[in-house]
Amino acid sequence: MVKGAKYKCLVCGRTFYEGQGIVIRRGDLELAFHSARCAAKFLRLLVERAESDCVKSSSIRVSKELEEALSKRLEAKKKVIA
Repeated sequence: MVKGAKYKCLVCGRTFYEGQGIVIRRGDLELAFHSARCAAKFLRLLVERAESDCVKSSSIRVSKELEEALSKRLEAKKKVIA
C-alpha cells in the first residue's frame, strides 16, 4: 500500500496524510491543518491580526459570492405549485 504525502498541522502540530485534513496551496505558500477546527483558529487569528484594508475588500467580495450562491440554492429548493 502506497501512502501519500505527510503534512504537519500549523496550529497543533499533528501529522496527517494526504486526503485528510485541509491543505491550501497558493503559489509558494502551503498551509496544512489537520481539522476544520484548526483551520478556523488560524483564520480567526489571521483576520484579527491583518490590516483591515487588506482583509475588508476580499471579505466583502467572498461574502457576496456566498450569499448569491445560497440564494440560488434556496430558490432552486422552493416547491413550485402549479
